[in-house]
Amino acid sequence: MNENNNINKDECLCKVIDCINNGGRCCPTGPTGPKGATGPTGPTGPKGATGPTGATGLQGPTGATGPTGPTGATGLQGPTGATGPTGPAGANLDSYAMVHDETDSTVGSGQPVMFQTTNISNKITYNPNTGDFYIPEDGIYIVHWWINARHNDNKNSNCEPKALGVEFHQFWPTDILIAHSSTHNRLTCCDTGTISGNAIFEAQAGTSYRFINTSEVDFKLVPNDLYSGAVSITRIV
Repeated sequence: MNENNNINKDECLCKVIDCINNGGRCCPTGPTGPKGATGPTGPTGPKGATGPTGATGLQGPTGATGPTGPTGATGLQGPTGATGPTGPAGANLDSYAMVHDETDSTVGSGQPVMFQTTNISNKITYNPNTGDFYIPEDGIYIVHWWINARHNDNKNSNCEPKALGVEFHQFWPTDILIAHSSTHNRLTCCDTGTISGNAIFEAQAGTSYRFINTSEVDFKLVPNDLYSGAVSITRIV
């Protein structure tokens, strides 16, 4: 058995040698051995270079813009209203006068009151000898006055109580009553009362004005502390 085995081995070795010498064509292919275990996966090879970017495709043409719609019509503007009338001019205070009296003179019934002292005046002038105020220009004027007066009827023995009165008159060119004022109570002889008043009047240039004693009796001016009467006139329009 051993000898046979050795012979077979020698024969096989010879055949292998012959096969090698003959390019492997002499020996028959033996049976396929069992598949060996799969070896470990080898490392990943380096990343290949990135290929060039392809050319960008042509952009299609932009569509035409549609036409703009018509603008709506603007509403009609209403007509401008008419300009209102010009308002009246402001007050013109450059024509004025103020006078007063400090005497105890007697004023007869129907006679003018003659104040003796002019405090201030501009354009309007006053004559203390006649009691006349002269108005130099057309306009609307305001006048204020007060007079302390004493019942001075020495002719009447019973000294009947009477109201004492003063009126403001246009004197020239015609006599026109402007305003009337009187004491609040009837006075007997030697009683004193205050006559006061005011008025707004329209005057024309060149006219004159007076205060007249319109009482039924004479009265006497009575100083009260200092003044016995005062008047002020001012142009307001």
